[in-house]
Amino acid sequence: MLAMLTAAARPPKGTYFKRVTVAGVPVERVEPPHFATHGTLIYLHGGAYALGSAKGYRGMVAQLAAAAGMTAIIPDYSRAPEAQYPIALEEMVAVYSRLLEDGLDPKTTVIAGDSAGGGLTLALAMALRNRGIALPAALGLICPWADLAIDIDGMRPILRDPLILPSMCAEWAPRYAGSSDPRLPGISPVYGDMTGLPPIVMQTAGDDPISADADKIETTCAASKTALLHHRRFDNMWHDFHLQVSLLPEARDALVDLGARLRNHVTDRSQTNTLQRKVAAK
Repeated sequence: MLAMLTAAARPPKGTYFKRVTVAGVPVERVEPPHFATHGTLIYLHGGAYALGSAKGYRGMVAQLAAAAGMTAIIPDYSRAPEAQYPIALEEMVAVYSRLLEDGLDPKTTVIAGDSAGGGLTLALAMALRNRGIALPAALGLICPWADLAIDIDGMRPILRDPLILPSMCAEWAPRYAGSSDPRLPGISPVYGDMTGLPPIVMQTAGDDPISADADKIETTCAASKTALLHHRRFDNMWHDFHLQVSLLPEARDALVDLGARLRNHVTDRSQTNTLQRKVAAK
């Protein structure tokens, strides 16, 4: 099912793709047409930590990269059940750190992801902060799966989503968590501390049972008193409807809006740094 959905997303004509390896992890590099980049988008794909691939997500990520005016990098992180927590998270820390070593500017970089990739994006940001690694300018979360504990406990609510059932989440969650405590922030970042994280741009779907995780992210951000969050919920839509960007006007609108907001965070930080340098020079 996921392969069919991702295949339906077509990249803009003229998009350039290149397969490379970063810190031992295969990645897809995506350059939108009319290449004039505002920065770099690191995109962590969804698929319950067990499905999906960088190549499969080319189309949707190319659309988001074009909307943001950025080059995109899609890592092929190791998948469950063969690779359980914390393997994928540590791989993403290694990829990001290597990119920084190679000259990536965190002030013009954003990290985004959908579903499991959205949860991994948030967990990655927390891990980077905790280890004193320079944080990206912003985070983008699409229908983030960020509370695996309630799935392992069988407590996820049933909504009208035609694609995601709570029973599916209950099956996938333990395959990733393994023997680890599912309430660890690296697995379920809703239980983590949002203090000091980059601004978060989040989009969710009203009929998605996983949207309950977004409500917890809002609550945790508010409790931190420092985390900046913009949340847009699309009523009557389903989990990861963004994958149908080539078919649904709502999906196209969502990705254009997300790309613009992520770009604004990069632009705003660049302008602030330029102003600070000018003031310091006087």
